[in-house]
Amino acid sequence: MSHSNMQINRIMKKSILYGIFFLAVMVAGSSCSKDFLELEPKTGQTEANYYKTEGDAFLAVTAVYDAYAVQNWQFAPTMADIWSDDAFCGGSDASDMSQWQDMESFKMEPENNSSSDLWNRCYSGIYRANLYLQKQEDIAWTTEGLKARHEAEVKFLRAYLYWDLVRHYGWVPIITEVFPNVEEYKNVPQSTPAEVFELIASDLLDAVAVLPVVLPSSEKGRISKGAVQALMARIYLYQTGMSAINELGLTAEQWTDGTTTINKAYIQSALDEVILSEAYSLIPSYADLFDWDNQNNAESVLEIQYSDKAKSGDWGGWNINGNFASVWYSVRNPVGDTTVFAGWSFSIPTWSLADEFEPGDPRKYVTLYDAEANMTNYNRAFMNTGYFNGKYMARAAYIGSGGDASHNFPRNHMDIRFADVLLMAAEVWLADNPGKAAGYYNRVRTRALGESAAKTSITLDDIYHERRVEFGGEGLRKWDLLRRGLTYTEQKINASFVVPAGITNAGDFANRNYKPNTFGMFPIPAGEIRNMNAGVLKQMVPAYIGL
Repeated sequence: MSHSNMQINRIMKKSILYGIFFLAVMVAGSSCSKDFLELEPKTGQTEANYYKTEGDAFLAVTAVYDAYAVQNWQFAPTMADIWSDDAFCGGSDASDMSQWQDMESFKMEPENNSSSDLWNRCYSGIYRANLYLQKQEDIAWTTEGLKARHEAEVKFLRAYLYWDLVRHYGWVPIITEVFPNVEEYKNVPQSTPAEVFELIASDLLDAVAVLPVVLPSSEKGRISKGAVQALMARIYLYQTGMSAINELGLTAEQWTDGTTTINKAYIQSALDEVILSEAYSLIPSYADLFDWDNQNNAESVLEIQYSDKAKSGDWGGWNINGNFASVWYSVRNPVGDTTVFAGWSFSIPTWSLADEFEPGDPRKYVTLYDAEANMTNYNRAFMNTGYFNGKYMARAAYIGSGGDASHNFPRNHMDIRFADVLLMAAEVWLADNPGKAAGYYNRVRTRALGESAAKTSITLDDIYHERRVEFGGEGLRKWDLLRRGLTYTEQKINASFVVPAGITNAGDFANRNYKPNTFGMFPIPAGEIRNMNAGVLKQMVPAYIGL
């Protein structure tokens, strides 16, 4: 079987080869012990004798995919929902997952564990990407086009990891090579957001020129041209909206790699190309879209692959190939619905999200699992609203076949859906071609509500409403809020903490005070600042200066 026909998810859903060459002692490093670092590689494979065959290259590329997918306690979609007006933190009590509680209440400190985990995941993946790009010339390539495709995949993934960094921290070091001496990492300068966006543009423009439009069914989970174009659109909308914040130093319509400018006209053309390619389509039934047995379906543009394979996922090793977030979302001590696997009640949907749905919208009870209606009893824990994430919560029929069951749910995460492509296209065409924008918008709206719900004209508020009810629980709302402006964000988040009359746990929702000067970002981890040479890395987001 040629590599072009191999399934990335078949590899990702097995124990991935982790040689010592995937683990750099870098500025983003963790607190590994000296003994650990001096262990001999048990596989016999090291950087010196690896990177020889196309099979080696494929596994090395897969390791970069893994950095994009790994969760631990820093899964960006979960944290984004908790930060936004779509979900409350939840948990057993006010001290459970304090790093998320602090994030939700805008009290994050530089020692926040989730912030450190996110930073480390991104730079670990960037190291893997840089090492691959450096070593690809050592491979004995025989398959036509394979080298170019793998390079494009790695550049896309590196761009995605820098996208995670710039939207969470703003000012970060740009590393595009592997240094022979770890001390060199300690002097890498802190780049501006504009400089990070320039690198992201460069990597994505390189990738979009190479990757295939259509993937065969055997390659579900790999990156297509449409995924690159859709991510470009998502980043363009964020970069444009955030350019209103003077401190970030961004300029609307000036996102560029230095040669090509990714502006509105570019994105309009790119999204039209994705739509007209017919490589993707809307699933007729919204409920079927989130069926666990209907993953990697026709609506999936970019999907994170997860597995229930044996020996994957345990508390000691953290070798997690499964979807750990599923158990975070699920109901504590459920009674009366045997389809639900007991979980930890995090990322609790808000009343604000529930109220956003129009009467009769079938998306409501796909998005929201109503425990009060579907169970005879359950543990109504901290910040309980009665709702849970119905799209991704753990299901008893899909308990993992090995390791700790709570770590190993084979529920993929749909990162980018075709519905998002349509609604982003509606947004970028709204001012220039309102009729075209309405057509794209109505394809999403009428899928859920029927043709009678179509609108002849739409506003930006209409698009935002549709985005919220379409993508609730998928981790997009935070970024939609921020790109609409800090004042808009503040109004929506504060409104979500208004407790309905008659709620007995109103005290759970007190003392959540939005801070606009966080810009939706996290503090740079204190350990990373200590790892760098003095003065090289510092807090730049106003809310965290001086911490």
